[in-house]
Amino acid sequence: MKRMLFIMTYSFIVLGIYAFGKTQETEQLSVALNTQYSKSISDASQKLGELEESVKKSLLFEDEKSSAKEREDVWRLSSDIKASIGALPVNESFSTSWMNYLGRLGNYAKESTEQGNKDDYYAVMKRASDNLDELSSEWQVATSDLLSGDMTMQHWENKLGSNVENEGNWGKMGASIKQYGEAVFPLTASESDAQKKKELRNIKDQKITEDEAIERFKKLLPEVSNDVIAAEKSRKGAPYPFYHIRFSENSSIGYIDITQKGGHILSYLVERRMGKPTKSFEELKKMAAVFLDKADYKDVVLEESRENDVAWHFVFVRVNPDNNAKVFSDPIHIKMAKDNGEVLGMDTSEYIRKETLKPQPIRDVNWKEFFRTGVKVMEEELAYVENKQLEQRLAHYLTVVSNDKKPETYKIVVDTDTLEVIKTEKQ
Repeated sequence: MKRMLFIMTYSFIVLGIYAFGKTQETEQLSVALNTQYSKSISDASQKLGELEESVKKSLLFEDEKSSAKEREDVWRLSSDIKASIGALPVNESFSTSWMNYLGRLGNYAKESTEQGNKDDYYAVMKRASDNLDELSSEWQVATSDLLSGDMTMQHWENKLGSNVENEGNWGKMGASIKQYGEAVFPLTASESDAQKKKELRNIKDQKITEDEAIERFKKLLPEVSNDVIAAEKSRKGAPYPFYHIRFSENSSIGYIDITQKGGHILSYLVERRMGKPTKSFEELKKMAAVFLDKADYKDVVLEESRENDVAWHFVFVRVNPDNNAKVFSDPIHIKMAKDNGEVLGMDTSEYIRKETLKPQPIRDVNWKEFFRTGVKVMEEELAYVENKQLEQRLAHYLTVVSNDKKPETYKIVVDTDTLEVIKTEKQ
């Protein structure tokens, strides 16, 4: 009996010490969390005021060079505030809108300095200044009680999070910022096209049924499609609705996503035990091309390949039939098993978002005059590449070698019309 009492007493003591320790840990964590969140809010509040001041200063000068420092400060402070906001578990609608607005504000200030569009800058920044004044006041109200004293972790989560209690406050600020962003920085035509492309709005194909999607799966991949576990639709509101089909065949398990419009393979993945490699690179390359042709992806060519111990990963890109130019923004990724040549994975989402290509002149260019003496153009192709304005530009896709003591190879992309160097990449 005494021994039992001793064990129980000892257990209570141990549990008490453990509970005390966990309480101490929780309190320490709360203190650390208070410090971290308070610092992020203080930084954001301080820099928001500095940002508003920098925007106003930049409107004082007629000459772009005179306001260059203030414009640089606008870009820097916008980035700093984004970092501070990113450290807070703030309501998602507010955070997304705020990050977008700050990014566009900072980039506009920096780009306008480089491009010198003076009149446009003043018109945009005057509206941004008024918006920042309103947002600064709303931010102070929303965060005032967060800096009033110690808070528990749960209190911080409730105040900063997206629960029902605070959705109205943060959601209202998010809506305000989104409205300001659309008014001050409306989407350009190219950005609008990019958004439409991302959401696959351009697909005009007829919808297929779930049964038709399964039949297409069985036709393309008969070796793994005999045992379909489940087929379901993507969530409501998905930008590109698809059928999600899961399967299991012997030791293989996986899934395939097939778009409702047109029945295109969106993605495919299978997992299984891998055997010893028996297929060569050339065999797998040919098998990948045959499979893509069978899946109705007939206008692609191999652009890149890489390997690991069990598979080869191939990247195919679409070719524009009008000028045989590669469209790098329309790739298909496909993974082939080295042991038997089976398709292990596939992603066609970017290819399906097919780019809209516009006619573009090709100016004559003398590469010997374009590059310095001794730089040799080893290969020249045409390709469509996205520039900084998110526009698809027809470009010369060049492989060049420098004439240094240790020659180096570069891929250089040059606009066929403006001769702007869009990209330079060392190989």
